[in-house]
Amino acid sequence: MTSIDRNLKHPGNQQGWVLVVGLVILVMLTMLSMGLMKTARLEEKMAGATRDMNLSFQAAETALREAENFIESQTVESIFDSDTSENEIYRKIEDEPDDLFVLDWNDTNSKAITGTLIEVTTSPRYMIKKLKKVGGSNLTITGYGDDDATPRPTIFRVTVRGTGGTNNRATLLRSHYSKAF
Repeated sequence: MTSIDRNLKHPGNQQGWVLVVGLVILVMLTMLSMGLMKTARLEEKMAGATRDMNLSFQAAETALREAENFIESQTVESIFDSDTSENEIYRKIEDEPDDLFVLDWNDTNSKAITGTLIEVTTSPRYMIKKLKKVGGSNLTITGYGDDDATPRPTIFRVTVRGTGGTNNRATLLRSHYSKAF
């Protein structure tokens, strides 16, 4: 009589190794699935953070373009030279706020863009600072100045802040823009 026949005829002779092996395999599969779930959750957080970062950058780019369009639409330079600073404009003698990351960007120190952006919680804002005029008269070898009648460009520094899907993510961009009036 073989051992297989003996175990089938007498069930009391079985040792239960199949149950032990089955439980070990189940524990290994559980640990593997828990590790995969943790990895999937981490990848989902990374994807959300990347999306939020892209939204804040695109919002800041939108504000930058609007500020540049604002400068370009001005026909006279005197708006940047007035004694009272407009909400979004800082004259050459005025200073911008020191720490732009912790600054509460509001209506007293910056201007919100017109319109709204989809999926952005806070409207992007910008501030413009007039820096200086560049260029000047052309000097000849003899030292006499020949002033050409072309207008000299004025340099502006544009600082913008855009947020993403949450206010926890913010992007600051700074650009220099020139226009001859």
